[in-house]
Amino acid sequence: MLENLELIGTGFAVVMTVLAAIWGACALIGAFFVRAERAALSVKAVATPVTAAPAAAAGTDASGVPPHHLAAIAAAVAHTLGAGYRVTRVSAPAHEIGDWPLEGRFETFTANRVRTDWGPTRVAQASPHTK
Repeated sequence: MLENLELIGTGFAVVMTVLAAIWGACALIGAFFVRAERAALSVKAVATPVTAAPAAAAGTDASGVPPHHLAAIAAAVAHTLGAGYRVTRVSAPAHEIGDWPLEGRFETFTANRVRTDWGPTRVAQASPHTK
């Protein structure tokens, strides 16, 4: 039994080591991409300064999105993409529930219902074919 535990422990250690190495390689490659993107954004920010948005577009919001939501979205965009970007339109994608989820919900809700109006429950009589 001790040999089995040793084999399991060795296998676990090898798997965790390989996963850590893969994670480290991905983090290293990701760091190079982030570095290159920041360099490209800094060159772009220097080359093209951000101009102010027109007053009509900045003051009106026909979509009905609250101003504090717009501020949070703009902050997320600025943090993710860096300086030099402007939110021009905010819209939610269309959301329709298809037939399959509705059918599944219908099946679930009707299956768990206790039917008290069916009268007393009777035990099924044994068939001559059952033993």
